[in-house]
Order: sequence, then structure tokens, then C-alpha cells
Amino acid sequence: MITHHNNEQIHSLIETLSHSARLAQGLSLDDTARLLAMALLDLQTKLHSISPHELRSFTRTVANVVEFKVREPANDSKPAEAVGSGHHEQMPFAR
Repeated sequence: MITHHNNEQIHSLIETLSHSARLAQGLSLDDTARLLAMALLDLQTKLHSISPHELRSFTRTVANVVEFKVREPANDSKPAEAVGSGHHEQMPFAR
């Protein structure tokens, strides 16, 4: 169970990770930014008491209604072959 004190600490951690994720993205550390975004999602689901089942259901619903574009490999990895248009999408981070 998340207490009021834990809630405040989670909010602080979300703020810190959000800043770090934006910084990583600004430095073209795409894989790092994605990992931080995943950590943010994990914290936000805990903060709002969203169960793994609810999250899976939500992501499946989104996947069924949103057309996903193939993205190019991250800048901070070494792919065998670069594919894509060169367009980098912005990742949503808490502000």
C-alpha cells in the first residue's frame, strides 16, 4: 500500500526521471530515454494503483486503434542496417 509519504517520494522520483528522460532524448540517447520512459510508466501505474491487467488491457486497446509506424533504430545502438525516414518522435514525459 502506498502511504502519503511514499506518494510524495514517488512524485519526486517521477519528476527527476522525467527530467533525465528529456535530457537523454536531447542527447539523442534514444534507448536510454525509452528505458526511463518505461520506468516512469511503472511508477505512474503504482502511484495510481493501475493493475498489470488494466495496463495490458489498455495497451491492447490502443494497439487496436492506433496505426504504429516503423521507427528507425535508436541513435545510441549499433544496428546492422539503418532503416527509416530520419524522423524522431517526441516521447511523452511528465512535466
